[in-house]
Amino acid sequence: MIYKILIRKIIHMGMVCLCAASVLLLLSCGKKAAAGAASGDPDYPINISVFSMSNMQQPPKDNKIYKWIEDNLHVTFTWDILVGEKDQKIGVMIAGGDYPDILHVDSPKFYEAGSLIPLDDLIEKYAPRIKQHYAEAWEKMKEEDGHVYTLPVWGVYEGKDWSAWYGDSAMWIQKEVLREFGYPKVATLDEYFDILSKYKEKYPTINGMPTIPFTILTYDWHDFCLINPPNFLGGFSNDGNGTVDPVTHEYKVFLYQDISKRWFKKLNEVNARGLIDRSCFVDNYDQYLSKIASGRVLSFHDQAWQFQSGESSLASQEMYNRTYLPLPIVFDESIQPRYRNRKIPNIGQGIGISVKAKDPVRIIRFLEAQMSDDAQKITGSWGILGEDYQLDENGVPYRTQVQRDQQADEVWKLHNQAALWWSHNPKIEGSFSDGNPSSIADLFHEREATLRPEDTEVWAAYDVENNAEMMDKDPPANPVWFPMWQVSPLDGSEAQLAWQRAQSVYRKYLPQIILAAPAQFERLWAEYVSELGKVGLREYEAFFQDAVNKRIEKWSPKN
Repeated sequence: MIYKILIRKIIHMGMVCLCAASVLLLLSCGKKAAAGAASGDPDYPINISVFSMSNMQQPPKDNKIYKWIEDNLHVTFTWDILVGEKDQKIGVMIAGGDYPDILHVDSPKFYEAGSLIPLDDLIEKYAPRIKQHYAEAWEKMKEEDGHVYTLPVWGVYEGKDWSAWYGDSAMWIQKEVLREFGYPKVATLDEYFDILSKYKEKYPTINGMPTIPFTILTYDWHDFCLINPPNFLGGFSNDGNGTVDPVTHEYKVFLYQDISKRWFKKLNEVNARGLIDRSCFVDNYDQYLSKIASGRVLSFHDQAWQFQSGESSLASQEMYNRTYLPLPIVFDESIQPRYRNRKIPNIGQGIGISVKAKDPVRIIRFLEAQMSDDAQKITGSWGILGEDYQLDENGVPYRTQVQRDQQADEVWKLHNQAALWWSHNPKIEGSFSDGNPSSIADLFHEREATLRPEDTEVWAAYDVENNAEMMDKDPPANPVWFPMWQVSPLDGSEAQLAWQRAQSVYRKYLPQIILAAPAQFERLWAEYVSELGKVGLREYEAFFQDAVNKRIEKWSPKN
């Protein structure tokens, strides 16, 4: 009996010791985990929350690239994707001071509100690859206080620029319209609307629905598609809401200029001829894309990234002839088009780390790790070797036709590409250290393999090799101040309030002006310009004139 009691005591003491050891081990592990998190250990798992303004779906849990990021870079994401009005959402976030780890930045609002942390010291200490990537743009990325808060995610090139894609502003037109009339020269605004009129007369319906010769994206902040065309039609480069005189450097809002009157007078005329999509003034963004995807929209002014999903839908339906070609349309042939620019870093727009980020060091180390060539290939357009592309016997990358077809399949891409993160991450554009292009589709043999007859036929007709050359085979050097769309006035400033009042005026009047009987145009235009004169645009222009002058002084080459 005594023996049994002794054995029980020994076992009990052993269990106590074991429990104590387990507690100590857990405490030790907890301390190590906390230390790993605090130090930004690049192998320490972390969930990064991201506010996104991208018009994309949440990635599904079985997405293989996000799984790769989790397994190899030890990062998962929680997404807060913008729904509704952008400025209202940002205002609520700022007012509440409640931010995710990473903020998608497209204006100075977050910087002005003190929502972002400076990144200079973090990058200097933990991210030499990031610093190298932004070396040429670094000084331009600094805010007035001398610190960098936002990392541009587009326009920062390394090595050779292989891209033949054109994504900027243009007057887009269906390839089928040009083919129908033997690929004529279409250079002026009159020629552009004349060919649209001829096509509609010949084909009043497409796929059983009424043909839409010209539509306009007017919804919310997308309404730059309504007001920006005069800038390009008049031969000016893209400087946001105004023009900069190339000689005097005078900045002027174009809303009231003669170039705008000329544009809206033309829209008023062609509306009377039945060429304008009258419902475009009440459509939302999804309805705009849906119309494009139907194949019945012949033309519009836009930037490719805005309507790309609609055009992808056309391709998936094998309506390749209904996809679009960009045209550098101007008012008349005396005007030199300035649509296409040389590559520029997208200063002031990208991502920043918020003041509420739980581990800024860990986030920077992740951003640094995903800048490696391998990570960029996998999370970007290349994918996973053996699944999304192969290497031939000489080590040259290529895709099978099945793999190429997958790149046009929106459902497949949702499960097999990290498009949402790719739209936010610091990325290599141009070429990798091995000389290959950052997009596998830009390899010559891959580009040739993916071309459709509709593409090669239209390009051959106009003696170009791609859409970019349609706009300009060799664009001139960018002006030193360019582009002014990267600049925004402070929230609550007189300049910003003036533009808000101007928006209210043009959103009220321009649809009326376009849809009115031609005999009413002059009266309505005079009334519109008079109302614009009351909103304080001189304050807005003064702000941008000062910004132009500062850029010229700061960025001009020093002798």
